[in-house]
Amino acid sequence: MVRLWKLQEEVLPVRMLWCLLLNTRQDYTKINKTSSRKMIAVISDDFTGAAEVGGIALRNGYSVTIDTSVNANYDCDILVIATNTRSLCTVEAQKQIREVTEELLKLKPDFIYKKTDSLLRGKIGEELEVQLTVSGKKKVLLVPANPAMNRTIVDGIYYLNKIPLMESDFSGDEFERRATSSVLDMIGDEYRDQAFSVSLGQKIPKEGFIIGNTPTNEDLMGWAKIIDDTMLPAGGASFFNAILRTIKKEESALKKEFSFGKKALYVCGSNHLPSREVVREVKETGGSVLYMPKSILCADNFEENITQWIDAITAAIEQKDKVIIAVDTLECKKTEELSCSIKEIFATVVKKVLEKVNLDELLIEGGATAYAIIEHLEYKKFYPEQEFAQGVIRMKIEEKKEMHLTLKPGSYQWNESVWKF
Repeated sequence: MVRLWKLQEEVLPVRMLWCLLLNTRQDYTKINKTSSRKMIAVISDDFTGAAEVGGIALRNGYSVTIDTSVNANYDCDILVIATNTRSLCTVEAQKQIREVTEELLKLKPDFIYKKTDSLLRGKIGEELEVQLTVSGKKKVLLVPANPAMNRTIVDGIYYLNKIPLMESDFSGDEFERRATSSVLDMIGDEYRDQAFSVSLGQKIPKEGFIIGNTPTNEDLMGWAKIIDDTMLPAGGASFFNAILRTIKKEESALKKEFSFGKKALYVCGSNHLPSREVVREVKETGGSVLYMPKSILCADNFEENITQWIDAITAAIEQKDKVIIAVDTLECKKTEELSCSIKEIFATVVKKVLEKVNLDELLIEGGATAYAIIEHLEYKKFYPEQEFAQGVIRMKIEEKKEMHLTLKPGSYQWNESVWKF
């Protein structure tokens, strides 16, 4: 097994380092003759996660492209494929992961990283099982924790701010179906027998799902250093950052000058309470916030009722420049369908607003909301340019070059440089 900490003691070209580390089954000379560039590939289970990985790539000095499907030609160091599998049923999610993995393997990347939710939401075991099979690997090394945000795993228990996840304030509707903070259970009951909670220094099983205990940031680096060619690396954005830091120690010194556009629309689709509170604060201090009317949210056919709201949003952008659209209260009879309805309404509204007004900036909160919007707009390829904070990423859009797109996960905070009202 070739370990990175040993390789770092050698003076080797970066390309040769990757060849040795990740067992590309080609010697160094042959690679240089047959390929001018290798790259790292990432599969993300939602759009904001893809953007977060893109920001980390920038931070570490890599060029990065985000795409919603795999194409033949890329000119980048890191390719991130943004899927929406977290919102899909299991069968559809596994089908998409299989297809994306197969297409990425044809590009012969240095390795493929599976970006998961840091709190293990979604179909973790189901997706990793498919990718493991297609990749021909023996085991998954899954490190989802983010100690810098007080998201840690100790002795197989997930803690948020030192409180077991299911006892924390974060454990709301999204975690109702779970009755435990044990990571072995969180990845899916059917994978319990082949999953292992392991700490650094302990013997690692030869097969299965290895979930790394991660009390500190130093543990992230420790896990990154033991990756070998039998493993499928997976987990949160922080683990990916540790892997990149292990390969290339110096962070990027290139800081692009930031010039925020005049006209901006913020789409706040998260039901995370702190996110809704900061929107309410803007409203209370006189900022331009237009909440989704109940007549739209609770209608059987929302498209018949949105014209007036679209006109109000358009007028507000023309007059105020910066406008927030959001959901205030969730009081409808069809509560179980609200999440899907909200995404579709936002997607329809944003598309129609863009037909009426030119935006400089589109800022979206929440991965599922963001994916629904870009699908409606038929945007497919993105180029991260700025990382304002972890997870808050500003990107160019291939299909609409005059407008920037900024994404943020619902559970993260907006950065002050873009959240000014």
